[in-house]
Amino acid sequence: MRYSRVLRNAGRSQDSRAAYVRLASITGVRVAGAPADLVGRHAECELEAADTPRQAAEIQTRMAALLGDLLAGRWQLSRAQFEFYWREASRLAGLRESPPADSIALSDAAAMAWEQRKLESGSRGQSTVWPDGKPFFVIWRGGAERRAVLVTRPESYLKQIFAAKDVLPAVVDSQGRILAGHKDGHNRAAVRTPDETGLPWTLYVTGVQSLTKAGIIARQRYLLLGTTVMVLFLISGTYFIGRAIRREMEVSRMQSDFVSGVSHEFRSPLTSIRQLSEILALGRVPSEERRQVYYETLVRETARLQRLVEGLLNFGRMEAGARQYRFEELEAGALVRQVVGEFESQVAGSARHIETSGTAAPCRIEADPEAISVALRNLVDNALKYSPNFPTVWVEWGVEGHHVAIRVRDRGPGIAVGERKAIFRKFVRGTAAAGGSVKGSGVGLAMVRHIVDAHGGDITVESGPGTGSTFTMLLPCNGASA
Repeated sequence: MRYSRVLRNAGRSQDSRAAYVRLASITGVRVAGAPADLVGRHAECELEAADTPRQAAEIQTRMAALLGDLLAGRWQLSRAQFEFYWREASRLAGLRESPPADSIALSDAAAMAWEQRKLESGSRGQSTVWPDGKPFFVIWRGGAERRAVLVTRPESYLKQIFAAKDVLPAVVDSQGRILAGHKDGHNRAAVRTPDETGLPWTLYVTGVQSLTKAGIIARQRYLLLGTTVMVLFLISGTYFIGRAIRREMEVSRMQSDFVSGVSHEFRSPLTSIRQLSEILALGRVPSEERRQVYYETLVRETARLQRLVEGLLNFGRMEAGARQYRFEELEAGALVRQVVGEFESQVAGSARHIETSGTAAPCRIEADPEAISVALRNLVDNALKYSPNFPTVWVEWGVEGHHVAIRVRDRGPGIAVGERKAIFRKFVRGTAAAGGSVKGSGVGLAMVRHIVDAHGGDITVESGPGTGSTFTMLLPCNGASA
């Protein structure tokens, strides 16, 4: 900017103009507190108006466009900057127009509402502000850090009432100032207080003399009904918007927890597989016995990784309705012993064990063996993860009425009453998971619920804080077991 002025004072108008043109093409940069492109456009036209008066029509067109950009709020300006560039653009455009008072007043009202948020700590409210003696209605929802604000003139908010030709409405604030309309002091007016309308004003409605008494009553009812509908609309709109925002935030949080949990679940077996593979590839195994242990660990971790992948794929197929179940007659006790046997390698070498018990009589069910095994495996795996400080997990089965009950019991931290239904929804994990730093994907119990429902059964949970949890799968008996 200073360089352009030096060129101009030195008589190098063309070079000065080129510098202003370059300045006008720069966006997002401020020069002496003002936007560079605004300064460049104004200075370029001012220079051309002084050097080449014959281009007056072109300059007027460009300044008219600049006025439009100012009015549209293209730049962030202080009030003094706006008024200065408005007057300069009007002068160069040959219009001599004053800054738009209504737009400036609305801008000042928005600024007052912004400052008001620091003083108003409530999550909802409404008030009236008076910039330059002009009233504006301000209504807000939300806290000081995240607040939605509506700023409007009272007459536009109540435009349906003011559009009526047979009544004289007036809006008066608590200090007796008329915000909009005209108050008739000669005829009797219908009055609605702020307590009745939910607005921070008193409403006066006076019928013109040509109206009959019945017409006045009808208009008063229409006025009250219209105001009530608008207030209900604002309240209901705020409620639904807030609920939608809460749901979006909750879904985003659950998705983030799901990604974090799945990443951790995959990282553990992959880390073991990579480390053991590198040791074997580099020939750093001290003995053949140790080599065999590494091979067995690789097989175990690979199987674990495969189960994780298949679990997520199965859940996706269940959600999409593409999972096909192949029902056959099964003996519940044999199925339980088979699934529990898969965990022997996991608990081997530790002080933990899984106790199984059940009736001697056969407990036959019609079920998909793979699906029921997945459901039971998820319950046993959860019991082991959530009770690391207790050595025993119990798995029991038996006939109860027309159902075969398979129970998995642990001595973990338990589940709060308010979470016992929610934990069966996808991506939902209880507070015990966060408190105990237990990793997981959040889809295990949702998969169990889906599988049990597909078999015509039910899944229940009995739990209490500090007393552990008991999950029970109730599956229909296959006739002979009942």
